[in-house]
Amino acid sequence: MARDEQISGAMVRSHIEALRARAGESAYEELLRALSSDDREELMLVTPLSWVHIATLERLYASIAGARGTSVEKLHTEIASEVVGKAVTTFWKALLHLASDQGLVARAPLVFKRAYRQGRLEVKKAEPRHAELVVSSWPSMSEFALRGFRVGIESTLRAAGRRDPRGTSRETHDGAVIDLVWQR
Repeated sequence: MARDEQISGAMVRSHIEALRARAGESAYEELLRALSSDDREELMLVTPLSWVHIATLERLYASIAGARGTSVEKLHTEIASEVVGKAVTTFWKALLHLASDQGLVARAPLVFKRAYRQGRLEVKKAEPRHAELVVSSWPSMSEFALRGFRVGIESTLRAAGRRDPRGTSRETHDGAVIDLVWQR
């Protein structure tokens, strides 16, 4: 992963809040102190308007996952699902259930643009109970970033009343493809 790849500060603050609650205040502070001074400073100074290096957030996850005896993948999936589900239901709950499958998926490129500073997302296919999204202009997109976005889309679909949303993803030469299926 390139060191300059970044995620929105607003999203990172939500992840930090959830990670702090999961780890406990004193354990979180101890794990934060164990990170490099650059990582620690970046995480402590994050604002909703700033951008954070994805690698920094991933190292925080690795530290907390290691201390909790779990994998980064499992912890990240749980926290990303919780954070996005909470954000979506807080702001859009009433409207989500009225939106069509295509309408929900059509918003994904805007969400992607607000979440990540690099790359581009395009909806290749949006059908009832199925969508295909393509990330381009981000050939070095990490599995961490890809998983976070995929889980976020699954959580949005779940909050909109879609049952059993499941996504798979695969890297491409220019980014990735995310394939989503769900029940109505």
